[in-house]
Amino acid sequence: MKKKIAVCANGWNYDMLLSALEGMKEHALKEDFDTFVFLSFASYSEHVDLMRGELNIYELLDPADYDGVIVFSTSINSEEDALNICKKAKALNVPVVSIGMDIEGIHSVSVNNEAGMRELIDHLFNVHNIKRPFFIGGFPDHVDSIARLNVLKEACKERGIEFTDNSVAYGRWNNSDTDMLIDKLVKEWNGNYPDAIVCANDIMAMSTCSKLQEYGVLAPQDIIVTGFDNLSEGKDFYPALSSVEQNYKEIAKKACEIIFEEINGDSTVKREKVESYFYCGESCGCKGEEDYSSARILYCRHSYKRDQDSRQLEQNERNIRKELTDMPSYSALKKTLCEHYKDNHQFEGEGFYICVKKDFFDDVLISEDELWEKSKSSGMEELVSLKNGKIVTGLNVDAHMIVPGYSKTPGETHVYFFMPMHSLQHNYGYVVLTDFPYLVKDNILYPYMEKLQQSLKLMRTNLRLKTLYERDQMTGLYNRFGYEQKALPLYEASIARKESMLVMFVDINYMKNINDKFGHLHGDKAIKTVVSAINDNVSDNSIAVRFGGDEFLVISPDCDEEKASKIRGSIMDRLDSVNGSKVNPYDISVSIGYVVTSPVTRPHEILQEYIKEADKIMYEIKKEMHMRMDRRKR
Repeated sequence: MKKKIAVCANGWNYDMLLSALEGMKEHALKEDFDTFVFLSFASYSEHVDLMRGELNIYELLDPADYDGVIVFSTSINSEEDALNICKKAKALNVPVVSIGMDIEGIHSVSVNNEAGMRELIDHLFNVHNIKRPFFIGGFPDHVDSIARLNVLKEACKERGIEFTDNSVAYGRWNNSDTDMLIDKLVKEWNGNYPDAIVCANDIMAMSTCSKLQEYGVLAPQDIIVTGFDNLSEGKDFYPALSSVEQNYKEIAKKACEIIFEEINGDSTVKREKVESYFYCGESCGCKGEEDYSSARILYCRHSYKRDQDSRQLEQNERNIRKELTDMPSYSALKKTLCEHYKDNHQFEGEGFYICVKKDFFDDVLISEDELWEKSKSSGMEELVSLKNGKIVTGLNVDAHMIVPGYSKTPGETHVYFFMPMHSLQHNYGYVVLTDFPYLVKDNILYPYMEKLQQSLKLMRTNLRLKTLYERDQMTGLYNRFGYEQKALPLYEASIARKESMLVMFVDINYMKNINDKFGHLHGDKAIKTVVSAINDNVSDNSIAVRFGGDEFLVISPDCDEEKASKIRGSIMDRLDSVNGSKVNPYDISVSIGYVVTSPVTRPHEILQEYIKEADKIMYEIKKEMHMRMDRRKR
């Protein structure tokens, strides 16, 4: 029977993830399961709200929907989230494996980082005879930083080499912080450089090499620099990094074995370790383990194609941004994006989905904080569904069907990647990619997602500004400017189609009495009650306008006399129902005058003339009603 395995990982640890998925591939073919990869790009250097928005992708995972869960607990950059995912799965009796952290009652597979680190350090001492090593860690309290630093300290102690706190600094695992750190250290060293800089990951090692070069200090000619993780970028770098391979392919294999052992009845908590090993590159001064010259020639030969692909992707992203800038509504957004991805998905692949909370684009007048509170329980719906290279609609998506229209296909194994869409800490959707498209293979998911979210955020901002400009703030109806922008084109379209339309004027009776006797708050409530009655009884493609303080205009296309009379009656009935409920200390009544346009007999008539006729009819009705009420009072 087809199974589903969930993986929680961090997109920054790209090589680790691809290596792990390669290891899972063999088990997927053997055990027949699909893999669901929940990816965040959370980073300790990010703003806390941005980090939260990324980490919320793991909220999309309900362990009960899966046959097993694998959590890269030390790399998703949130120990709290890693613990929560593992404990939630355990509570539901779903097999779960933590890769990295040892959690009570949870299976774990970890790397023996010390083994590979010891090989690297011994190589530096024994082969290169270093005397003054310097260590750049991630964070002082991070378990990996501590473990890697301890290996270096121990090796120095064994050899009687002095190693103090002044020989340690921290680059926070990233490029920019490491660049600033090297600027600071170069000034402190004042030309008296250490003979080796041992970095706790490859990213910091590459940054160290590049920044030192700006000061005329080259690796490995002037100084040895080593990394950790053995990233593909480190192998393509010059000089190719000497590093430590953590063997995540083997780690993922063991995680799968443990999951299926529990599925088959063995729930004994297991603690497995996989050995890391030293990978000799060029940055320590050795020739290295690979033919780097051939690899660099191949890299150069492909550079033109990479540049062309990059330009095309950027053009696609510019087109989306331009198309979304003046988007008038959610329905228009859906249509535009479907049209775009129908013809432009060479980078997204044949299976690509965007799922969103519709309220994010529909309810643009309230703040995002209010929106999230209001729509916490609202679900997602498909905005774009590209399945087998074709746009499809009407696919089911909910909390348990997170890939629209997903079905288990025996004998086929697929990998689905999930990335969050968010505005700071507030999540309004997610993107799904299927089976290693270009965006995944070329490791450009983060900039792609960032630009897509910026385009959608800009669209919502513009729509909010436009709505504020066109709408009456209290009622949400169109104002006079909105009338000019919406009603006139609607009327011209009906003339072109030779279709009649309703032009209706609604005026609240005795509005001044309500304000004078009960106050303006009740006056506002009366207006909103009438607006609600209008909105509930006209079609979605109608235009409702607040024409004055208590006067409203309704333009409704494709409407004949029978429909018009029914709309008028429904509005009156709705208000009678409100009055009958006695929720207000007063009755609310309206005078309604309307006309139905005659595009055949009056093809050149302007809309303003019909509005005047409807207004005149409304006035006569109002006048007669007031005279009748006055006679009753006498």
